[in-house]
Amino acid sequence: MRQNRMTLRLGEEVSGIERFTDERGERVRVDLDSGKQIQAECALYSIGRTGATKTLNLDGIGIETGARELITVNEQFQTSIPHIYAVGDVIGFPSLASTSMEQGRLASCHAFDIPADNTPNTLPYGIYTIPEISIVGRSEEELTEAGIPYEVGKASYKEISRGQILGDSVGMLKLIFHLETRELLGVAILGEGACELIHIGQAVLSLGGKIDYFVDTVFNYPTLAECYKTAAFDGINRLN
Repeated sequence: MRQNRMTLRLGEEVSGIERFTDERGERVRVDLDSGKQIQAECALYSIGRTGATKTLNLDGIGIETGARELITVNEQFQTSIPHIYAVGDVIGFPSLASTSMEQGRLASCHAFDIPADNTPNTLPYGIYTIPEISIVGRSEEELTEAGIPYEVGKASYKEISRGQILGDSVGMLKLIFHLETRELLGVAILGEGACELIHIGQAVLSLGGKIDYFVDTVFNYPTLAECYKTAAFDGINRLN
């Protein structure tokens, strides 16, 4: 993103927004708490999502809502009225179509006393930007906070024949694994096809596999999936 001349200002807070006119026409100035100012032709800001529950008259039947009008549920997706369930965007994060469908399946199974398991720690997240971004498992920040020793292995698309064919020179895949057991703990991908590619890592993660799997298996050539093998070699080399 920086290579595309995008400036990222992390850890900042907006203290004010003001419209003004100069020789270039109408513009907007954004003031930050740090004292910095950003001037541009327009500004787009996002304050997060709210649950579209106002018209449901939930108070009329005693269903509780929390912050941002989101419905409060327990681990089985039951509301404050046990025989009424809620899933999807109205209960908040992660508010993805894929996770919402899984929540609906689990809620239905619980309602009809059907045993059902899921792996909430291996839910994939996909951001369909250009380039795509997708993650699964635990991040480096989470592992650091938990005191879990880890190492990473990385592969760049430009190292892979398929990446060169696609012309994606900025894509990358990162494997996060346990420093001692080499168990896969997380996968992060940025680049073409990331939201599809993530499912390979998701499967290995769900089964408690190690990064050695990627070294020992054979991937079609030329494919972006080869990044897994390259990243695994990189990670093992870091151990040595």
